[in-house]
Amino acid sequence: MNNDLNDIFDKKQLEGNPFKVPNGYFETLNSRIMDNVAQYEKLHGKKETIKAKHISMRPFRWAAACACVLVVATSAFIFSNKYNESQDVVATTQQYAAVSDDAFNQAADYTMLDNHDMYQMLAEE
Repeated sequence: MNNDLNDIFDKKQLEGNPFKVPNGYFETLNSRIMDNVAQYEKLHGKKETIKAKHISMRPFRWAAACACVLVVATSAFIFSNKYNESQDVVATTQQYAAVSDDAFNQAADYTMLDNHDMYQMLAEE
C-alpha cells in the first residue's frame, strides 16, 4: 500500500501548477458566453420572466396586533382579579388581628393583669 501512495504522489508530478489553461482562454470567455446565450435564445426563444405575486402583509399585521391586545387585556384582567382577592385576604386578616387584639385586651382587663405581670408569666413558661 505504501508503494501505491508513492506512485500516486510522485514529487515530480506535484512540482509546478498541475492545472493548465489554453492561451487567451479568459480573455475570450465573456464573448463566448454571450455568443452561446444568443444562440440559445434563437433556438428556444426568449423566455419571459414570471413576476412574483405581491402578497400584502397588512392583514397579518392587524391580526397580530389584535392578538397582542387580546393577550395583554386578558393578563390584566386575571392580574386584577388576583390582586383584588389578595386585598380581600389582607383585609380579612387585619380584621381578625384587630378582633384578636381586642379579645386579648379584654381578657387582660378581666384578669387585671398589667404588662409587667404578663411578661413575668411568659418568662416562667
